[in-house]
Amino acid sequence: MKKKTLNLFIGVVMFVAVLLGGYVVYEHYDSETIKIANWNLQVFGQTKANNLGLMQIYSEIIEDYDIIFVQEIRDSSQMAFPKLCSMLQNYSCMSSSRAGRTSSKEQYGVIYKNEINLIDFKDYNPDSQDRWERPPIKIIFNIEDYSFTVYNIHIKPEDVQEELNYLEDVVSDAGNVLILGDLNADCSYYKNEEQTEFNGWNWLVKDDEDTTSSDSDCAYDRIILNGDAYEEYVRDGIYKKGITTDVSDHYLVWVEMKI
Repeated sequence: MKKKTLNLFIGVVMFVAVLLGGYVVYEHYDSETIKIANWNLQVFGQTKANNLGLMQIYSEIIEDYDIIFVQEIRDSSQMAFPKLCSMLQNYSCMSSSRAGRTSSKEQYGVIYKNEINLIDFKDYNPDSQDRWERPPIKIIFNIEDYSFTVYNIHIKPEDVQEELNYLEDVVSDAGNVLILGDLNADCSYYKNEEQTEFNGWNWLVKDDEDTTSSDSDCAYDRIILNGDAYEEYVRDGIYKKGITTDVSDHYLVWVEMKI
């Protein structure tokens, strides 16, 4: 493309962006809303990373979301998650440190579109108080003049109430705040209707829903919004299509927010 033609093209794009309120509209990107998801990929390591069919399923599903947190990355070589990221167009990736009290260590991964600014990444691991099996991460994102904070955690099944209590101690209720992850907050591990953690917050995945592809029929994966974030809430869902037990024992959970 000649320089004059290129400059004209850039000028047209900028003019259209101004008409649309300052946002450049990208393919598969909605300038008015954002979709945030969480997916426990169930022991995601080299075995799954070397399965091209599985990796294509993961990448195709992930590309429907603006931000997605990937959980249960168990890969001592730390190559599986970068391999998944390399299959995604126009996305950036970051991962937490490896955490766990036993030899089985896990990482959190976050995948987000390049148009989104990641302002701050806080990893609570290592935790000097040893409050969680897998300490949470806290990320602040910004899109234009809209900022929001996301806490992501994979809670130990046997310690759900205790770990949620500790999480409540560190989570700030200021601004637009979301908590999402495999909280194991259902069935024999947690009775949401009886417990008091994050009372007053908005639990989007209901207790009678099923976020597992196995036979457990439990709402383990949760999305929790504070009052400010809930004002921007549009809808939420559980993505199940094509997610068999070979892919993961968890479905993907997501929420759509106005920005």
